[in-house]
Amino acid sequence: MVFNKLLTAFFFDHLGQGLFRCKLCDQDRKQMPGSGYAYLLAHLAVEDELTRAMSKLRPVTAKALKKCMEGIAIKIGLKLGSELGTLFGLMFDGWAHAGVHYVALYTVWEADGEVRVRLLGLSHLTDGSQTADAHVVMFKDVLEVYNKTLDMVGFLVGDNCNTNLSIATKMGVPLVGCASHRLNPAVKKFLAPYEPLLDEVNALMVELRHENNFAELKKHTDLHPVKRNIRIRSEIKKVEAVEELIPTEGKHRKLVVLFEHLKKFESIGKRLQREDTDMAEVRLMFDGLVAEYPVMAEHHKASAKIVHTPAFETGVVKVIAGSALSQSETAALKRFEVKGPAGKKRKEREEDYASSLLRGKGKKQKQTAGATSYMPLVKIPPASNTVERLFSQCKLVLTPQRRAMLPVNFEQLAFLRVNRTMWDVTTVASVSAEETL
Repeated sequence: MVFNKLLTAFFFDHLGQGLFRCKLCDQDRKQMPGSGYAYLLAHLAVEDELTRAMSKLRPVTAKALKKCMEGIAIKIGLKLGSELGTLFGLMFDGWAHAGVHYVALYTVWEADGEVRVRLLGLSHLTDGSQTADAHVVMFKDVLEVYNKTLDMVGFLVGDNCNTNLSIATKMGVPLVGCASHRLNPAVKKFLAPYEPLLDEVNALMVELRHENNFAELKKHTDLHPVKRNIRIRSEIKKVEAVEELIPTEGKHRKLVVLFEHLKKFESIGKRLQREDTDMAEVRLMFDGLVAEYPVMAEHHKASAKIVHTPAFETGVVKVIAGSALSQSETAALKRFEVKGPAGKKRKEREEDYASSLLRGKGKKQKQTAGATSYMPLVKIPPASNTVERLFSQCKLVLTPQRRAMLPVNFEQLAFLRVNRTMWDVTTVASVSAEETL
């Protein structure tokens, strides 16, 4: 087997500083540190005659493929710009990979009586600054691509960190704090009294991961030892794994009780992951948690300090529930007033702990005659889980072998993939007909 390093030495001239010149096409390519040589050889395989002979697809060069992708992205951008209108929301979050900080920016808007969520951009902060001002400038630059301005933004959706709070304040719009991000610190605060016990469990997990101990563990259970982290699911797995291995009966009983609490938290966490969960349901679940676990009030109360605009959030909840709004809530939702009914009712869903909270307290009230109606846009996503899912997919794209991929190419791939429902084979055909590929 011939190694990529030897093939690179045969097909390329090393120019220094990570630059290589192909002897076949005279193109210069850059090798990122630690990325290997597969990227340098990729274009050779695409253009190879034997590779083309084994494919039944119509021949296409790498340049033509990139040009077609760019044409499709332009068409999607034009369509997004025409559909967004003059009032929409932004949902965003950050992700760091290989020393580069990316910010994914989604838009939330109303179309045909429904709320839609689409990716606008996955840009990287070039100067390394992650301040609120840098984010605002980036938002402005991305919106300009779609002929939109910051004045058209009605709200933001993101976690409740200080940077995001500052961004919302500078833009003069309300920030809807991600419900999933609010749940995790609340659960961590609940687990604080159990820290000594959890530390003992974690030490046991470390010991059980050793080969000899793990071999003995397999004789008694199929569960694997899991080291501790802050996620709820890992805590559940950890308690499951050692439920029968706790040395004392008292600690065992405490873990069994803790396990039941964690299952409730997991039920809430899964409910928050659903795309059809709205802010009214989140408020009902958080109120239920505060009633049963008062220690969580600091993060889950409607008037918690981490909430950027309490009047806006409570106003949206009341609109969904059909309740009367206060004067401050009416003012916060003034931009979203419309004439006519405000959206459709949702279907009933299966019941678990989270569902029981909603069933017991979530009965909607009938709107009084002459009440003000609001556009479906007020059914704002209560969490930025959509962005988190995108970052999980990005990890599968930016593997160590693809670290040399330019950020602009990576953003284009993500843009086309996330907005897959906005283009099809007819779009590809139209771009191919318009462009000389």
